[in-house]
Amino acid sequence: MTSSERKERFDALSRIGCIVCRVWHGVHTTPQIHHLTGLQYRAMGKKAKDEDTCPLCVYHHTGGNPDILSVHGTPKLFRQYYADQTELLRLTNEILEAAK
Repeated sequence: MTSSERKERFDALSRIGCIVCRVWHGVHTTPQIHHLTGLQYRAMGKKAKDEDTCPLCVYHHTGGNPDILSVHGTPKLFRQYYADQTELLRLTNEILEAAK
């Protein structure tokens, strides 16, 4: 992915907001860019490619509120209640495609 493609993707992710807040709660929140984790998305010691990203607000991304599940803070519960990262990526890409 070129730097201009990266900027374009990340700008688009910012516009759609947190995928969890949008899909499950119907609200727009300012997102952080979450690079998917796991060996299927990255090599040992490396982060995922920029195309393997989805937007998550600070609470759904890293936590900060014990009442809100986060992908890094409570990963198992997060997957059970919302979705796994593959599904979040699919939803994100579907929304981005529809916005074109």
